[in-house]
Amino acid sequence: MSTEEEWKIHLAKFFPCCPLCGGDEIEIDIAFGRRFDYVFCLDCKAKWEADWKGEDFLIEYVKLLEIDANMEGRSYLKKEFPPDFWRKMALRRQKIKPSKEAIVAKEVIKEIVVKVRCPYCGGLYDEIKDRCPHCGGKR
Repeated sequence: MSTEEEWKIHLAKFFPCCPLCGGDEIEIDIAFGRRFDYVFCLDCKAKWEADWKGEDFLIEYVKLLEIDANMEGRSYLKKEFPPDFWRKMALRRQKIKPSKEAIVAKEVIKEIVVKVRCPYCGGLYDEIKDRCPHCGGKR
């Protein structure tokens, strides 16, 4: 027989992130003896209901129960979908989200310093200076 933790891990495979908002704050509420288990997105407050079939990790369907009034996804409300439907939707959401590295890279490139070569000594110095710091020659 499976433990609640194993069931939780299995259900989490279908929610690598929130299929609606792409948020990473997913909580799974599983309890043996209860007909349904629940998945919550703590970012957008969406709530799903999972219906299990037997004790073999078979999820019959996952139904979206609640969403924020401003969220996309109203067309999915109260409809039963196979769990893989939500997994594929979540994976597409992950591809759309900009990575933190991409955002940092945009912030890093703020200033470009152009260097010029001194016609007298051949040294390089910043374009904004009017004299060579190496020999004192004018541009």
